[in-house]
Amino acid sequence: MNNVKLLAACLLFPVFAGTLAAAPKFDWEAQKDIHPGIKVIKRKYDRPRLMRIVVMRIDLQTPGLRFVTTGRDVNWGKSMPNHPKIKIATKRVTTAEFMLRANREKKSKDRLMIVAFNASPWEPWEKPFTHKYGTPLGLNISNGTIVSDNHPELPAFVVWKNGEVGILQTVDRRKTRRIREAVSGFCMIALNGKVLPDAGYSKQLMPRMAYGMSRDRRYLYVIAIDGRQKKWSLGATGSETGKILLEAGAWNAINMDGGGSATLCVWDEARKRPVMLNRQTANGYQRPVGSNVGIMLDRSGVR
Repeated sequence: MNNVKLLAACLLFPVFAGTLAAAPKFDWEAQKDIHPGIKVIKRKYDRPRLMRIVVMRIDLQTPGLRFVTTGRDVNWGKSMPNHPKIKIATKRVTTAEFMLRANREKKSKDRLMIVAFNASPWEPWEKPFTHKYGTPLGLNISNGTIVSDNHPELPAFVVWKNGEVGILQTVDRRKTRRIREAVSGFCMIALNGKVLPDAGYSKQLMPRMAYGMSRDRRYLYVIAIDGRQKKWSLGATGSETGKILLEAGAWNAINMDGGGSATLCVWDEARKRPVMLNRQTANGYQRPVGSNVGIMLDRSGVR
C-alpha cells in the first residue's frame, strides 16, 4: 500500500469502539508509516463518555526529520493593536496555513513539512478573540531565536542544537543558547511514567492537545482529542489524556494549548495540501493560533 492510500485510510476511524479503561494496547508495529517515521492510530471511546482521539507516533531516529516552530513576526516587539501593554511576538495563523506556507516557500523540492500541530497558549485571549497577533506563553524559541520568554514556571517541549529532544518540567534559562526550538505548555500531565492528578486547566473537560516522550527519547507522541461536540466527542481531562499517552508509550507528557486550538495535520502530497486528522469543530472552522510546530522531512535523506 503506498503512502497516498495509507493517508486516506488513516482518515477513517478504526473498528475499535469501547471504554477507555478496557482499550486494547497501542500496537504500533502493526501500523504502517503514513510518512517516513510517522504512524497514526485513531480511536473512539464510548465510556466514560463519547471521545474520539488521534495519536501520532514520531520516530525521532528517522533520517531527515527536523522540527520547526513559529518564528517572530516582522512587527516583533511593537505594541499590539488595542493592547499597547502587550508586545507583538507572532502572527496568528491556522496550523494548516502554517504547513501550507512552509511547503510553498520551501527552497528545496526534497524538503517537505509532513506534520504540523498547534503548540503554546498565547495572549491576549479575550473577546472578540480575533486579534491578528499573539504572544505565546512560556519559553518559545524558533531556529535559535527567542520569540517569547515569560512565565518561567511553565514546562516546555525542547529541541536542542545538538539534535536531542525532550520534555522539561522547567527550563533553565541559563541554557537557552543551546536550544534550537522550544514551545511551552500549560502543565505536565504525566511524569516519570505516572499520571499526574488534575489541577487547574487539566480539570476541565475539553478538547486536548498534548505531547508525550518515550523513556528512551526515541519517540514523540502527539495526541489530539476532540471535544465540545455532541454525538461526536465530548473531550477529556488532563489526567485522562496523560493516561492515554502513557498507554501509547510515553514516559513524560505535557498538556499544550487545547480547546478550539487543538489541531493535528498531515501533508497530502497527492493533493498538495494539509489534511486535518482531528475535527476541531463540526462546521470545519479552524482557529488561527499563536504557536505551531512542524516536522520537516528532507526526502533526499531517506532514499
